[in-house]
Amino acid sequence: MTITAIANLKGGVGKTVVAGGLAHAAAATGRTVLLVDADMQGNSTKHLTGYTTAEPSPHSLADVLDRQTDLPMRDAIVAARREEIHVVPSGFAELQAVSDQLGTKPGGEMSFARALKPVSGDYEHILIDCRPAIDLVSRSALYAADNLLIVVNPEHDAVDGLNSLQTALEDLAEYMDKVLPIAGIVVNKLDGRRKDHAEVIDYLKEYGAADGIALLGDPIMHKGDISKLTNVGMGFDEHPSNPVWSRNLHINFIEILEKVAL
Repeated sequence: MTITAIANLKGGVGKTVVAGGLAHAAAATGRTVLLVDADMQGNSTKHLTGYTTAEPSPHSLADVLDRQTDLPMRDAIVAARREEIHVVPSGFAELQAVSDQLGTKPGGEMSFARALKPVSGDYEHILIDCRPAIDLVSRSALYAADNLLIVVNPEHDAVDGLNSLQTALEDLAEYMDKVLPIAGIVVNKLDGRRKDHAEVIDYLKEYGAADGIALLGDPIMHKGDISKLTNVGMGFDEHPSNPVWSRNLHINFIEILEKVAL
């Protein structure tokens, strides 16, 4: 069983696309998978389950991490539109309130690990979609994870987010005695026509090689249909017309999943 945190401290890089793609890849290959939405924006929740801020789920990660409700993780799990994928909805704004509350309690950083322990044996892979900020919920998610998958866009400021995340991992090691391995980097939103994107990918390869961090899979192209499928909770193997690009992207996510699995 592997717990993988999916993160970047820069927003808008497409963590939800990657988290969803990996969850669908797991389901399609017969792996049991749980996706925990730890981002207050709740995009994974909205896309995979249909729950929204207007019509939220009965229970959520916010209820699980809230010391007052102390809901078992198992009671917050719901099936996605694709039944083989299980999801813990984020709780949206309630999760932010819980994050603020955890900061006043001892052992808040351990909350995620404690909550996941009773269900960890039920799944071959648990994916945590983290928010683009290092608050207590994010630190708790990183502490609970076995490895970290970083999602970046091929823009020149991509390394800024990587450096900030590296600093957060150093703090995790220093103050919580937790060394979190980086499983690799996934490049999202590549425009093959742009020379600067190719230059950034070359730089990311050099940057990663210096620390033993590999770029996993093929870069994901910047394509409108990717967002369309993600927004309705469909896997890339579920495209109605089954185009070549969608089939290839699905295979790409299967290969990435196999590389992050321990």
